[in-house]
Order: sequence, then C-alpha cells, then structure tokens
Amino acid sequence: MKPTMTTAALMLMKTIVRIALMLTLWTGVMMCAIAPQAALAQKSAGTAPLTVTGIRFGAHEDKTRLVIDLNAPAQYRAFTLQGPDRLVIDLPHFGWTVGTITRPTSTLVTDIRQGPTQPGISRIVIDMNQAIAIRGTMMLPRSGQNGDRLVIDYSSAAKDAAGQNQIFGTLQINDAVAGNNDLQTPVQTVSASAAQTVQAITPTRKPSAPQNQNNTAAPKGERPLIVLDAGHGGNDPGALGPNGLKEKNITLAMARDLKKALEDTGRYRVMMTRDKDVYLRLGQRVQIARHHNADLFISLHADSLDRKHVSGASIYTLSEKASDSESARLAERENQSDLIAGLDLSVEDEEVASILVNLAMRDTMNQSKFFANTIVDVMQSHSLSLLDNPHRYAGFAVLKAPDVPSVLIEAGFMSNNQEANKLNTPAHRARIAAAIVRGIDAYFEQVRRNGGN
Repeated sequence: MKPTMTTAALMLMKTIVRIALMLTLWTGVMMCAIAPQAALAQKSAGTAPLTVTGIRFGAHEDKTRLVIDLNAPAQYRAFTLQGPDRLVIDLPHFGWTVGTITRPTSTLVTDIRQGPTQPGISRIVIDMNQAIAIRGTMMLPRSGQNGDRLVIDYSSAAKDAAGQNQIFGTLQINDAVAGNNDLQTPVQTVSASAAQTVQAITPTRKPSAPQNQNNTAAPKGERPLIVLDAGHGGNDPGALGPNGLKEKNITLAMARDLKKALEDTGRYRVMMTRDKDVYLRLGQRVQIARHHNADLFISLHADSLDRKHVSGASIYTLSEKASDSESARLAERENQSDLIAGLDLSVEDEEVASILVNLAMRDTMNQSKFFANTIVDVMQSHSLSLLDNPHRYAGFAVLKAPDVPSVLIEAGFMSNNQEANKLNTPAHRARIAAAIVRGIDAYFEQVRRNGGN
C-alpha cells in the first residue's frame, strides 16, 4: 500500500515550492540590477581609463541640462552642497580632455574644477551663483554620433528644493576620505560666451519612430500606437464649469478631435480608453495602454482651481514628489476617482514587484519627461496659453505604467468661465489637437534620429 501525504504535509510542500520560486525570482532580479553595475565598474577599471571629453550646458524654460561626454559608461554620484553653492559629480578616476566650456548665461555656473578626491575616484565641482537642486540624472549609452553621456538636469532651489539633499547615482564612495573636497586646483574657468546648443536627448529603446514626416502613411506594422485617455466619465463628471459644462464631456470631445487629427496624418494608430460616457477605473486605463503595447499614453483633463482667474495649459509627468503644492492637490483629487492599489505584476512578493517596477520605469520616465518638454515647446510656438513652469510633476496613478511613456495634459481650467467656454468650442480644441500632433511628430522624429527602431 502506497503511503499518502497528509494535508499538513501537502501545505508544507507547497510553501517550500513557493519560497523557492520567490528566491529564484529575487535572484534573477538582483542579477539584472547588479550585472550592469558590475559591467560598468569593470569597464571603468579596465586598461582604457575613463576620460571626460566634453561638458555642455543647455538652457530650458524650467531647468538647465548638463551633459558630460565620456569615452565609456561609468557609475557616478551627483549631489549638491551649499555655502558656497556647488554641484558635485564623482566618477571613477578619469582623464580630462575638455577644452573651453561655454554656457548660456542662465545656467548659474561660474567655474568648474576637477581632480582626484580619493584613490580611484575623481571629482568635478561646478560652482554656482545660487543654490540649486538636481531634477534628475541618467547615463545614456552611445548612439550614432553621440558617445556615452552623463546627463544631469538641475534648477534653482526655489523651483525644486526637494533635490537639494538627495544623492543621485550608484557609485560607492568612502565619504570619510572624500569629505567635501573643494578641489582648489586645477581650475577650469567657464567662458560666459553665447550659448551653445545642446541637442535634445531621449532614450532609444522605445518607441519605434515613423520613417517619414510628409503626411504619407507609414506601413501599418511600423506606425506607433498612441492611446488617448479621456479623463473621468460615467458617474464621475470631473470638474464642473459654467452652464452645466462637465469635464468628462470636454475631455471626450478633445480625445475624439485629437484621434481624428492623428489618424489623418497616416502616421499613427490611435486607440481611446473610452469613446463614450462610461466610467473606467484608473487601473483599467493603464492596463489598456500596457495590454496593447502602446508607444505613448496621453491622458486629457481640464481641472478646476479655487482661484477662478487662473488659466492656461500644463503637462504632467510622474513623480512621487510633486513639483508644487497645487500639483500635489491636483494629483490627490484625480487619484481619488479610483483607489488603485498598484499594478498587477503577477508576482506576490511586494519587494520583488517594487524592484521590477523601478528597473522598468527608469527609462520610461525619461522618455515621458522628454515628450512633455516637446509638447510644451510646440504649444508655446502655437501661442497657446500655458501656466508658468508648464511641465510639472505629481504622483498621478494614471501615469504609472512602467513600460509606456505617459503624460497627463491639463488643457485648461473649468473654473475659469472664459477658458471653459473656449474648451467647449471645436475651433479651440482643433488648435490644441494640432499642437499635440506637432509635438508627437517632433518626439518620434527625435527618437528616430537617436537610433530608435
């Protein structure tokens, strides 16, 4: 007679198998996270020394972009110091072949100094004429004629004080040795000549770019998929405007107009999360974009403020720290329409899920920010009214797809009667749609130039 397993034994066996699977997944994720860092460290420590070959500055409306050209990828650490105000970048020991550095006058930079700070580590110190905060950093691999680049976005501290006390990057430093080494010599003086142009930079993994921009249709398989999300709907009317206007109806009309404008170019496939007055959970909107492997996700809104005189559009990208208190309140209101618990990653361990999301979102958020800046530039060129600092950041749940570049466009305010009435006219919506189409065209064209597939 064959022995049988008791219920308790079966439960114990299932538990052991589940733990084994979780450990396997954990190991795989950690290897994915560690392997690139190990490769960078090995390359930096190899026979070919790291060399800083150039430093460039680009002025944007809401930030300054610093691009450090390298001969190879490397781990780094970036942070700010005050009294005096400085931006500090630590790298594995490097050679220095940088010539004269020019800058737009708005960069806040006075001098640049560089030199060793401890064995195996060199430091770049950038002196500023006022306190700054780091907005974001990324190491971009060589692509086409561009070599490896460390990109650092920063702004005056008044705009983003949250970045002052943050350390960016993964390079491990013995601070007891490095301290706040000011590198008195050598000195690299920065020329205050006319601005040199820093070309736009965006990751190239995704999306695929259309191969023509002359209103001729690209082959169907090559056309990027744009998912348009009309905010609110059904029993969620959104913000209310004059004469019974509802945000849910304005956003649906905007989405329909934009869909037609995009399809008329022949360059894009377009899908709407809703094409009628129905309610969708925020998670459903995100999952529609992910399920169909969207190349861009655009959520359309028209909110309200207590200050009824405020008007103008703004473009939001995802950040756990809002760019301002108004943005934080806006995101909180939007997120209350669906108490989303998180993305369904088909894994049970929350810590593993968090690592997977962070790895995937790093690239996606960079693409989203680039697209948002592109939309802002085009809207300004179309003389559309924008808020001050129109590219803003907040924790919108609808932007949390880890693998789809996503923006939320606040086209205006229902609380401003004049603007609400304009949003209710086909002519004004057509202007907004035309600007967004131009922005999408510019975005994909830049991706194509940077080597997008």
